[in-house]
Amino acid sequence: MLLFWQHGYAAIGMRQLADKMSINPFSLYASFESKEALFARALDHYLETFIKGWMIRPLAVPAPNLASLREFLETFVATDDGTHPPGCFICNTMADATSSSPEVQAVIDDYQRLLEGAFGALLRTENPLADPRDIEARAALLLCLVIGISVRKRDGFGGRPAQVVVDEIMALTRLG
Repeated sequence: MLLFWQHGYAAIGMRQLADKMSINPFSLYASFESKEALFARALDHYLETFIKGWMIRPLAVPAPNLASLREFLETFVATDDGTHPPGCFICNTMADATSSSPEVQAVIDDYQRLLEGAFGALLRTENPLADPRDIEARAALLLCLVIGISVRKRDGFGGRPAQVVVDEIMALTRLG
């Protein structure tokens, strides 16, 4: 996962993957059938462990004045500590568009549904009388902004500029 996340799908060969996993390439093919199948599994693992297991947690606990959204965004824009490649692996994959298998697209679709649904649920909790179309539009906007932030993080986006973006997102997100 980390190798794909750091370098992208196209830049990594089966030999590099096998070496990183300390297995021979034949075992890799026997286990995963193809590089693309392994890539889809790596994306799915990222979705389960990083996104569902950690990143999305603040969104599941509504707090007054969308404080849980701010916590999520601040975690999302936090300066990387060097333990993982910058940006979101799934967002980077979306931006690179180098692998278009149905399995990869399914993980991307799951990611987008998960985040947009979590944003919508949080906004509905905060604004129960808001027009559902406004909730859907703001949830879609939040998803697009998060994807954009992630892609910019690959190039070092963070610190004060990222905090300004979080503040602006919070201002745009308010309903009514």
